[in-house]
Amino acid sequence: MLQPPRPRWKRAALRLIARSVHLLHGGNRFSQAELAEIRNFLVLQYESPLGSVVHATPLFEALKLALPDCHIAVAASRMAASVLELNPYIDRCVVTVNPFGNFFGSVWAVQELLETMPPGPRCVITTIGNQRTRLVFLSLLTGSALRVGYTLAPELYDVPLIFDPERGQIEGNLDIVRSLGHDVPFYEPRVFFSRQDAERAAQRLASVAADPGAPRIVFVTQNSGGQRNQWSRAYFQQVISGLSSATGAVPVFVGTEKDAIPIDDLRTDLPDKGISLAGKTTIKELTALLAQCDLIVSLDTGTFHVARAVGLPGVVIAPAWQSPLEWLPVHSEQYRVLRGPSIREIPPEYCIDEISVEQVRDAAQTLMGKFPADPAQRAARVERSVS
Repeated sequence: MLQPPRPRWKRAALRLIARSVHLLHGGNRFSQAELAEIRNFLVLQYESPLGSVVHATPLFEALKLALPDCHIAVAASRMAASVLELNPYIDRCVVTVNPFGNFFGSVWAVQELLETMPPGPRCVITTIGNQRTRLVFLSLLTGSALRVGYTLAPELYDVPLIFDPERGQIEGNLDIVRSLGHDVPFYEPRVFFSRQDAERAAQRLASVAADPGAPRIVFVTQNSGGQRNQWSRAYFQQVISGLSSATGAVPVFVGTEKDAIPIDDLRTDLPDKGISLAGKTTIKELTALLAQCDLIVSLDTGTFHVARAVGLPGVVIAPAWQSPLEWLPVHSEQYRVLRGPSIREIPPEYCIDEISVEQVRDAAQTLMGKFPADPAQRAARVERSVS
């Protein structure tokens, strides 16, 4: 990821601060061998897009499996905590004051987290999406911890990294662990939920699927609003109707509260309207619900990444203006990433019209042939993600 150009005065100020920090701590504090000995890690996780938080989860698993005796704490926004708080690879996940709303309040909260860590050197980590300069100063003001990861102020980091979108966000976040001297493999994202979340999801699904063996297909027809990656409402209706007719699948619609009305409008003309849970689930309940379905057909949005995190096979309708390598599982047999020829600029009122109804329907049916509806597989996904 290319760093945006910065004013000359800002570059000079950051260099001056970096020299001051360097002198304060007596030069380079850690050799590569000493980096590998660090056991206390604080991850700052304040990014708002759901997908960014999900793509950071492999870092925690990789770090804890590489260093079973390490202590991992997360200072998080409320949304990030809802994704991470049941993660068994994290020792503490604490919702703190938001540094972008109350900077000095967050300094106190993060300092308290650092001070309650076990004895030994401490490392503050910023994952992709959390590279904002304010988080650098947050870590500077909370104590003498090593700073590692992605940042817009590399002068102030002990181990700054540069993100390459063509390697993907997951590999980029795993590179943080590798930069500390640990040779870790690739890990898929994982999101966890409680047994109660799973039971509530099962009850909701049972209300529309009397036959537990009938396929359950989740449809994500609305994007998050931050990017132009919509697909035609009429196209979605044709795919949903065709799959319901051909496979006997129960359509399950998910989304945010603001998605509820457009989803209900889309369902109006469907022969099987299924169930809409838009705005009716927490993130953990949504995760548990996805684990108990059989396929997802989705726009490239946060819910698809959550589905991947529980191992639900799926078809994703991806925009042509963004490389799929950054976000999507293009090389996995469990997924079909449908995308047209690359374009450099996003046209006004862009819609992914280059992807046809036939492409989506055929991809979905192919995956259902490889990964048929199976209550045993649903149960296995639940057990793998329940915490």
